[in-house]
Amino acid sequence: MVEKIMSRRNVAATKVRAGDFMTARIDGAMCHYQFMEIHRMAVEAGFAEGLPRIWDPERFFLLVDHHQPALSQSYADENVKIRAEVKRLGVRHFHDAEPGIAHQMMTDYGYVRPGELVVGNDSHTTAYGALNALSSGITRGDMLHVLLFGEVWFQVPPTIRIRLEGKRRNHPIAKDIVLWLAGLYGDDFAQSASLEFTGSLIPTLGMDERFCLATQSLELGAKFALLPFDETTAAFLEGRTDQPYEPVAADPDAVYEREITVDVDAMPFVVARPHRFDNVCPIGEAAGIRIDQAQIGSCANGRFDDIEIAARMLRGRKVAKGVRFLISPASQQVYLQCAKAGLIEDLLEAGVQIVTPGCGICQPKVGYLADGERCITATTRNFRGRKGSLEAEIYLAGPLSVAAAAVAGEIIDPREVFDEL
Repeated sequence: MVEKIMSRRNVAATKVRAGDFMTARIDGAMCHYQFMEIHRMAVEAGFAEGLPRIWDPERFFLLVDHHQPALSQSYADENVKIRAEVKRLGVRHFHDAEPGIAHQMMTDYGYVRPGELVVGNDSHTTAYGALNALSSGITRGDMLHVLLFGEVWFQVPPTIRIRLEGKRRNHPIAKDIVLWLAGLYGDDFAQSASLEFTGSLIPTLGMDERFCLATQSLELGAKFALLPFDETTAAFLEGRTDQPYEPVAADPDAVYEREITVDVDAMPFVVARPHRFDNVCPIGEAAGIRIDQAQIGSCANGRFDDIEIAARMLRGRKVAKGVRFLISPASQQVYLQCAKAGLIEDLLEAGVQIVTPGCGICQPKVGYLADGERCITATTRNFRGRKGSLEAEIYLAGPLSVAAAAVAGEIIDPREVFDEL
Protein backbone atom coordinates (compact mmCIF):
# COMPACT_ATOMS: atom_id res chain seq x y z
CA MET A 1 0.00 0.00 0.00
CA VAL A 2 2.73 2.47 0.93
CA GLU A 3 4.57 1.92 -2.36
CA LYS A 4 1.37 2.47 -4.35
CA ILE A 5 0.48 5.75 -2.65
CA MET A 6 4.07 6.99 -2.78
CA SER A 7 4.22 6.16 -6.49
CA ARG A 8 1.04 8.15 -7.11
CA ARG A 9 2.48 11.15 -5.26
CA ASN A 10 6.03 10.94 -6.63
CA VAL A 11 7.02 14.26 -8.22
CA ALA A 12 9.19 12.31 -10.67
CA ALA A 13 6.07 10.38 -11.80
CA THR A 14 7.82 7.01 -11.54
CA LYS A 15 7.03 3.94 -9.47
CA VAL A 16 8.96 3.60 -6.24
CA ARG A 17 9.91 0.66 -4.04
CA ALA A 18 11.08 0.28 -0.46
CA GLY A 19 14.42 2.01 0.03
CA ASP A 20 13.94 4.59 -2.73
CA PHE A 21 14.34 8.30 -1.96
CA MET A 22 11.69 10.54 -3.46
CA THR A 23 9.95 13.90 -3.26
CA ALA A 24 6.23 13.57 -2.66
CA ARG A 25 3.32 15.89 -3.36
CA ILE A 26 1.26 16.37 -0.22
CA ASP A 27 -2.53 16.09 -0.14
CA GLY A 28 -2.96 17.64 3.29
CA ALA A 29 -0.94 19.24 6.07
CA MET A 30 -2.04 19.43 9.71
CA CYS A 31 -0.58 21.86 12.23
CA HIS A 32 -1.57 22.27 15.87
CA TYR A 33 -0.46 24.60 18.67
CA GLN A 34 3.16 24.52 17.46
CA PHE A 35 2.30 26.60 14.41
CA MET A 36 4.01 29.68 15.85
CA GLU A 37 7.27 27.74 16.15
CA ILE A 38 7.09 27.19 12.39
CA HIS A 39 6.38 30.91 12.02
CA ARG A 40 9.53 31.72 14.00
CA MET A 41 11.58 29.32 11.88
CA ALA A 42 10.34 31.17 8.79
CA VAL A 43 11.53 34.46 10.30
CA GLU A 44 14.94 32.92 11.03
CA ALA A 45 15.05 31.70 7.42
CA GLY A 46 14.81 35.29 6.20
CA PHE A 47 11.06 35.87 5.80
CA ALA A 48 10.57 39.03 7.85
CA GLU A 49 6.84 38.53 8.43
CA GLY A 50 7.02 34.78 8.75
CA LEU A 51 5.47 32.45 6.18
CA PRO A 52 4.95 34.46 2.98
CA ARG A 53 2.16 32.10 1.85
CA ILE A 54 0.48 28.73 2.27
CA TRP A 55 1.03 26.65 -0.85
CA ASP A 56 -2.66 25.64 -0.98
CA PRO A 57 -5.07 27.11 1.60
CA GLU A 58 -7.58 24.32 0.93
CA ARG A 59 -5.09 21.64 1.97
CA PHE A 60 -3.83 23.22 5.18
CA PHE A 61 -5.58 22.48 8.48
CA LEU A 62 -4.77 24.37 11.67
CA LEU A 63 -6.28 23.07 14.90
CA VAL A 64 -5.33 24.57 18.25
CA ASP A 65 -5.40 21.45 20.39
CA HIS A 66 -3.31 20.61 23.50
CA HIS A 67 -3.90 24.07 25.02
CA GLN A 68 -7.54 24.81 24.25
CA PRO A 69 -8.99 26.31 26.34
CA ALA A 70 -5.78 28.17 27.22
CA LEU A 71 -4.16 26.78 30.36
CA SER A 72 -1.93 29.77 31.09
CA GLN A 73 -1.48 33.36 29.97
CA SER A 74 1.53 32.38 27.87
CA TYR A 75 -0.64 29.94 25.92
CA ALA A 76 -3.36 32.55 25.59
CA ASP A 77 -0.80 35.03 24.24
CA GLU A 78 0.45 32.41 21.77
CA ASN A 79 -3.11 31.75 20.60
CA VAL A 80 -3.58 35.46 19.90
CA LYS A 81 -0.50 35.36 17.67
CA ILE A 82 -1.83 32.28 15.86
CA ARG A 83 -5.12 34.07 15.13
CA ALA A 84 -3.24 37.04 13.69
CA GLU A 85 -1.21 34.75 11.39
CA VAL A 86 -4.35 32.91 10.33
CA LYS A 87 -5.91 36.21 9.27
CA ARG A 88 -2.75 37.39 7.47
CA LEU A 89 -2.30 34.15 5.55
CA GLY A 90 -5.98 33.59 4.77
CA VAL A 91 -6.10 30.16 6.40
CA ARG A 92 -9.49 28.62 5.62
CA HIS A 93 -9.59 25.55 7.84
CA PHE A 94 -8.96 26.91 11.34
CA HIS A 95 -10.36 25.41 14.55
CA ASP A 96 -9.65 27.69 17.45
CA ALA A 97 -12.50 27.90 19.94
CA GLU A 98 -13.33 24.20 19.74
CA PRO A 99 -11.56 21.91 22.21
CA GLY A 100 -10.42 18.54 20.96
CA ILE A 101 -7.50 16.51 19.68
CA ALA A 102 -6.30 17.53 16.22
CA HIS A 103 -6.22 13.96 14.91
CA GLN A 104 -9.80 13.24 15.92
CA MET A 105 -11.01 16.57 14.55
CA MET A 106 -9.23 15.95 11.24
CA THR A 107 -11.33 12.82 10.82
CA ASP A 108 -14.50 14.30 12.34
CA TYR A 109 -14.50 16.95 9.62
CA GLY A 110 -13.53 14.68 6.73
CA TYR A 111 -10.19 16.34 6.08
CA VAL A 112 -8.51 12.99 5.29
CA ARG A 113 -9.55 10.57 2.57
CA PRO A 114 -8.40 7.11 1.38
CA GLY A 115 -5.34 7.02 -0.86
CA GLU A 116 -4.10 10.45 0.24
CA LEU A 117 -0.73 11.44 1.69
CA VAL A 118 -1.17 13.65 4.76
CA VAL A 119 1.52 14.97 7.10
CA GLY A 120 1.31 16.65 10.48
CA ASN A 121 3.59 18.20 13.08
CA ASP A 122 2.63 15.62 15.69
CA SER A 123 3.97 12.09 16.08
CA HIS A 124 0.53 10.44 16.20
CA THR A 125 -0.39 11.65 12.72
CA THR A 126 -0.18 7.92 11.86
CA ALA A 127 -3.82 7.84 13.04
CA TYR A 128 -5.19 8.62 9.58
CA GLY A 129 -3.96 5.29 8.26
CA ALA A 130 -7.20 3.88 9.66
CA LEU A 131 -8.88 5.61 6.71
CA ASN A 132 -6.64 3.85 4.18
CA ALA A 133 -4.54 7.02 3.91
CA LEU A 134 -0.78 7.41 4.21
CA SER A 135 0.02 9.72 7.11
CA SER A 136 3.01 10.53 9.26
CA GLY A 137 4.39 13.08 11.66
CA ILE A 138 7.18 15.28 10.30
CA THR A 139 9.59 17.80 11.82
CA ARG A 140 8.75 21.48 12.07
CA GLY A 141 11.50 22.21 9.53
CA ASP A 142 9.95 19.80 7.05
CA MET A 143 6.53 21.31 7.75
CA LEU A 144 7.87 24.76 6.91
CA HIS A 145 8.95 23.39 3.52
CA VAL A 146 5.55 21.69 3.02
CA LEU A 147 3.63 24.87 3.79
CA LEU A 148 5.73 26.78 1.26
CA PHE A 149 5.88 24.23 -1.56
CA GLY A 150 3.42 21.38 -0.88
CA GLU A 151 6.21 18.82 -1.17
CA VAL A 152 8.55 16.90 1.14
CA TRP A 153 11.12 14.13 0.72
CA PHE A 154 10.77 10.57 2.00
CA GLN A 155 12.66 7.35 1.90
CA VAL A 156 10.03 4.76 1.02
CA PRO A 157 9.88 2.38 4.01
CA PRO A 158 9.68 -1.40 3.93
CA THR A 159 6.37 -2.92 4.99
CA ILE A 160 5.57 -5.34 7.79
CA ARG A 161 2.24 -7.13 7.39
CA ILE A 162 0.32 -7.80 10.60
CA ARG A 163 -2.36 -10.48 10.22
CA LEU A 164 -5.00 -10.23 12.94
CA GLU A 165 -6.99 -13.46 13.03
CA GLY A 166 -9.98 -14.09 15.26
CA LYS A 167 -13.47 -13.00 16.15
CA ARG A 168 -14.60 -9.59 17.33
CA ARG A 169 -15.19 -9.24 21.05
CA ASN A 170 -17.95 -7.17 22.65
CA HIS A 171 -15.47 -4.57 23.85
CA PRO A 172 -12.57 -2.58 22.33
CA ILE A 173 -9.52 -4.79 21.83
CA ALA A 174 -7.17 -2.68 19.68
CA LYS A 175 -5.07 -1.35 22.57
CA ASP A 176 -4.46 -4.88 23.86
CA ILE A 177 -3.38 -5.93 20.35
CA VAL A 178 -0.77 -3.18 20.02
CA LEU A 179 0.54 -3.76 23.53
CA TRP A 180 0.69 -7.52 22.87
CA LEU A 181 2.76 -6.87 19.74
CA ALA A 182 5.08 -4.58 21.69
CA GLY A 183 5.51 -7.19 24.41
CA LEU A 184 6.36 -9.93 21.91
CA TYR A 185 8.60 -8.02 19.52
CA GLY A 186 9.69 -4.84 21.32
CA ASP A 187 8.60 -1.23 20.98
CA ASP A 188 10.91 -0.65 18.01
CA PHE A 189 10.33 -3.73 15.86
CA ALA A 190 8.59 -1.57 13.23
CA GLN A 191 11.19 1.21 13.37
CA SER A 192 10.78 3.44 10.28
CA ALA A 193 8.65 0.78 8.57
CA SER A 194 5.09 0.84 7.31
CA LEU A 195 2.66 -1.48 9.09
CA GLU A 196 -0.12 -3.02 7.03
CA PHE A 197 -2.96 -4.58 9.04
CA THR A 198 -4.88 -7.46 7.45
CA GLY A 199 -6.65 -10.62 8.58
CA SER A 200 -10.11 -11.92 9.43
CA LEU A 201 -10.50 -9.60 12.44
CA ILE A 202 -10.17 -6.34 10.48
CA PRO A 203 -13.59 -6.39 8.74
CA THR A 204 -15.26 -6.83 12.13
CA LEU A 205 -13.59 -3.79 13.71
CA GLY A 206 -15.31 -0.42 13.88
CA MET A 207 -13.49 2.79 13.02
CA ASP A 208 -12.74 3.62 16.66
CA GLU A 209 -10.61 0.50 17.05
CA ARG A 210 -8.98 1.01 13.66
CA PHE A 211 -7.95 4.53 14.70
CA CYS A 212 -6.40 3.08 17.86
CA LEU A 213 -4.38 0.55 15.85
CA ALA A 214 -3.08 3.21 13.49
CA THR A 215 -2.37 5.76 16.20
CA GLN A 216 -0.50 3.46 18.56
CA SER A 217 1.56 1.94 15.74
CA LEU A 218 3.78 4.96 16.31
CA GLU A 219 4.72 3.41 19.68
CA LEU A 220 5.99 0.38 17.74
CA GLY A 221 8.31 2.64 15.75
CA ALA A 222 6.19 2.72 12.59
CA LYS A 223 6.51 5.54 10.08
CA PHE A 224 3.10 4.70 8.61
CA ALA A 225 0.25 2.36 9.51
CA LEU A 226 -2.34 1.38 6.92
CA LEU A 227 -5.64 -0.46 7.12
CA PRO A 228 -7.72 -1.65 4.17
CA PHE A 229 -10.64 0.28 2.72
CA ASP A 230 -14.02 -1.44 3.10
CA GLU A 231 -17.70 -0.74 3.78
CA THR A 232 -16.90 0.43 7.31
CA THR A 233 -14.48 3.04 5.98
CA ALA A 234 -16.95 4.20 3.35
CA ALA A 235 -19.75 4.50 5.93
CA PHE A 236 -17.56 6.63 8.19
CA LEU A 237 -16.69 9.00 5.34
CA GLU A 238 -20.28 9.34 4.15
CA GLY A 239 -21.54 12.80 5.10
CA ARG A 240 -18.07 13.91 6.18
CA THR A 241 -16.62 14.62 2.75
CA ASP A 242 -17.94 15.22 -0.74
CA GLN A 243 -14.46 15.07 -2.29
CA PRO A 244 -13.53 12.14 -4.53
CA TYR A 245 -10.98 9.63 -3.28
CA GLU A 246 -9.12 6.61 -4.58
CA PRO A 247 -8.63 3.76 -2.07
CA VAL A 248 -5.56 1.59 -2.28
CA ALA A 249 -5.06 -2.15 -1.79
CA ALA A 250 -1.93 -4.26 -1.81
CA ASP A 251 -1.35 -6.59 -4.74
CA PRO A 252 -1.70 -10.33 -4.02
CA ASP A 253 2.02 -10.80 -4.74
CA ALA A 254 3.18 -7.79 -2.70
CA VAL A 255 6.58 -8.26 -1.07
CA TYR A 256 6.84 -7.70 2.68
CA GLU A 257 9.92 -7.38 4.85
CA ARG A 258 8.22 -9.45 7.54
CA GLU A 259 4.85 -11.02 8.31
CA ILE A 260 3.40 -11.47 11.79
CA THR A 261 0.20 -13.32 12.67
CA VAL A 262 -1.69 -12.71 15.91
CA ASP A 263 -4.38 -15.13 17.12
CA VAL A 264 -6.54 -12.56 18.86
CA ASP A 265 -8.87 -15.24 20.27
CA ALA A 266 -5.95 -16.67 22.28
CA MET A 267 -4.62 -13.28 23.39
CA PRO A 268 -5.10 -12.35 27.06
CA PHE A 269 -5.88 -8.93 28.48
CA VAL A 270 -2.52 -7.24 28.93
CA VAL A 271 -0.94 -4.30 30.68
CA ALA A 272 2.30 -2.40 30.04
CA ARG A 273 4.14 -1.88 33.32
CA PRO A 274 6.37 1.14 34.06
CA HIS A 275 8.25 2.66 32.36
CA ARG A 276 8.16 1.24 28.82
CA PHE A 277 5.50 0.59 26.22
CA ASP A 278 6.92 -2.89 25.66
CA ASN A 279 7.15 -3.90 29.33
CA VAL A 280 4.02 -5.97 28.78
CA CYS A 281 2.53 -8.88 30.71
CA PRO A 282 -0.85 -10.63 30.96
CA ILE A 283 -2.97 -8.54 33.26
CA GLY A 284 -3.15 -11.35 35.79
CA GLU A 285 0.56 -10.91 36.52
CA ALA A 286 -0.10 -7.31 37.61
CA ALA A 287 -3.33 -8.07 39.47
CA GLY A 288 -3.60 -6.61 42.96
CA ILE A 289 -1.48 -3.51 42.35
CA ARG A 290 -3.27 -0.60 44.01
CA ILE A 291 -4.03 2.44 41.85
CA ASP A 292 -4.69 6.08 42.67
CA GLN A 293 -5.85 7.21 39.25
CA ALA A 294 -7.45 5.75 36.12
CA GLN A 295 -7.77 7.45 32.74
CA ILE A 296 -9.49 6.96 29.40
CA GLY A 297 -8.81 9.43 26.61
CA SER A 298 -6.20 10.74 24.15
CA CYS A 299 -5.84 10.17 20.41
CA ALA A 300 -5.41 6.47 21.20
CA ASN A 301 -8.53 5.74 23.25
CA GLY A 302 -10.75 8.80 23.63
CA ARG A 303 -13.45 7.74 21.20
CA PHE A 304 -17.06 6.67 21.66
CA ASP A 305 -16.44 2.91 21.91
CA ASP A 306 -13.72 3.46 24.53
CA ILE A 307 -16.03 5.60 26.66
CA GLU A 308 -19.10 3.45 26.07
CA ILE A 309 -17.44 0.34 27.50
CA ALA A 310 -16.56 2.26 30.67
CA ALA A 311 -20.13 3.51 31.03
CA ARG A 312 -21.46 -0.01 30.44
CA MET A 313 -19.21 -1.45 33.14
CA LEU A 314 -19.99 1.33 35.62
CA ARG A 315 -23.78 1.10 35.41
CA GLY A 316 -24.88 0.06 38.88
CA ARG A 317 -21.33 0.41 40.18
CA LYS A 318 -19.17 3.14 41.69
CA VAL A 319 -15.59 4.20 41.20
CA ALA A 320 -13.59 2.81 44.14
CA LYS A 321 -13.12 5.18 47.07
CA GLY A 322 -9.90 7.14 46.77
CA VAL A 323 -9.54 6.52 43.01
CA ARG A 324 -9.65 9.44 40.59
CA PHE A 325 -11.18 8.23 37.32
CA LEU A 326 -10.71 10.79 34.53
CA ILE A 327 -12.33 10.43 31.11
CA SER A 328 -11.70 12.89 28.29
CA PRO A 329 -13.54 12.60 24.95
CA ALA A 330 -11.26 13.07 21.97
CA SER A 331 -13.34 15.90 20.49
CA GLN A 332 -16.49 17.92 20.94
CA GLN A 333 -18.24 15.68 18.41
CA VAL A 334 -17.29 12.58 20.40
CA TYR A 335 -18.45 14.34 23.59
CA LEU A 336 -21.81 15.13 21.98
CA GLN A 337 -22.13 11.56 20.72
CA CYS A 338 -21.57 10.29 24.28
CA ALA A 339 -24.04 12.80 25.72
CA LYS A 340 -26.78 11.84 23.25
CA ALA A 341 -26.26 8.17 24.14
CA GLY A 342 -26.70 8.92 27.85
CA LEU A 343 -23.14 7.89 28.72
CA ILE A 344 -22.18 11.11 30.48
CA GLU A 345 -24.95 10.81 33.08
CA ASP A 346 -24.01 7.19 33.78
CA LEU A 347 -20.36 8.11 34.22
CA LEU A 348 -21.03 11.08 36.49
CA GLU A 349 -23.35 9.05 38.70
CA ALA A 350 -20.60 6.45 39.08
CA GLY A 351 -18.08 9.07 40.22
CA VAL A 352 -16.13 9.72 37.02
CA GLN A 353 -14.57 13.13 36.38
CA ILE A 354 -15.23 14.29 32.80
CA VAL A 355 -12.35 16.33 31.41
CA THR A 356 -12.63 18.84 28.54
CA PRO A 357 -11.92 17.18 25.16
CA GLY A 358 -8.28 17.41 24.17
CA CYS A 359 -4.79 16.19 24.96
CA GLY A 360 -4.79 17.37 28.59
CA ILE A 361 -4.95 14.03 30.40
CA CYS A 362 -2.25 12.53 28.20
CA GLN A 363 0.37 15.24 27.89
CA PRO A 364 -0.61 16.03 30.76
CA LYS A 365 -2.16 19.34 31.72
CA VAL A 366 -4.58 17.79 34.19
CA GLY A 367 -4.30 14.64 36.26
CA TYR A 368 -0.73 14.98 37.47
CA LEU A 369 0.64 12.26 39.75
CA ALA A 370 2.49 12.76 43.02
CA ASP A 371 5.49 10.77 44.26
CA GLY A 372 4.58 7.14 44.81
CA GLU A 373 1.20 7.32 43.06
CA ARG A 374 0.09 4.83 40.41
CA CYS A 375 -2.09 5.38 37.38
CA ILE A 376 -3.61 2.92 34.93
CA THR A 377 -4.42 4.63 31.67
CA ALA A 378 -5.69 4.06 28.15
CA THR A 379 -3.69 7.04 26.88
CA THR A 380 -0.60 6.79 24.69
CA ARG A 381 2.59 6.53 26.77
CA ASN A 382 3.91 5.44 30.15
CA PHE A 383 7.49 6.70 30.30
CA ARG A 384 8.84 8.05 33.59
CA GLY A 385 7.56 11.54 34.36
CA ARG A 386 4.87 11.47 31.68
CA LYS A 387 2.23 12.47 34.23
CA GLY A 388 4.27 14.55 36.63
CA SER A 389 6.40 12.95 39.31
CA LEU A 390 9.43 10.92 38.28
CA GLU A 391 8.59 8.68 41.24
CA ALA A 392 5.08 7.85 39.98
CA GLU A 393 4.18 4.70 38.07
CA ILE A 394 2.08 4.52 34.91
CA TYR A 395 0.45 1.33 33.61
CA LEU A 396 -1.01 1.19 30.09
CA ALA A 397 -4.05 -0.92 29.29
CA GLY A 398 -7.20 -1.05 27.19
CA PRO A 399 -10.28 0.95 28.26
CA LEU A 400 -12.08 -2.10 29.65
CA SER A 401 -9.13 -2.99 31.90
CA VAL A 402 -8.85 0.65 33.02
CA ALA A 403 -12.54 0.80 33.94
CA ALA A 404 -12.29 -2.50 35.82
CA ALA A 405 -9.34 -1.19 37.84
CA ALA A 406 -11.24 2.01 38.64
CA VAL A 407 -14.07 -0.07 40.10
CA ALA A 408 -11.82 -2.47 42.00
CA GLY A 409 -9.29 0.13 43.17
CA GLU A 410 -6.52 -2.11 41.87
CA ILE A 411 -5.39 -3.73 38.65
CA ILE A 412 -7.65 -6.68 38.00
CA ASP A 413 -8.63 -9.00 35.17
CA PRO A 414 -11.81 -7.35 33.85
CA ARG A 415 -13.48 -10.75 33.60
CA GLU A 416 -13.68 -10.72 37.39
CA VAL A 417 -15.74 -7.52 37.33
CA PHE A 418 -17.64 -7.42 34.06
CA ASP A 419 -20.39 -10.00 33.65
CA GLU A 420 -20.74 -9.53 29.88
CA LEU A 421 -17.33 -11.09 29.07
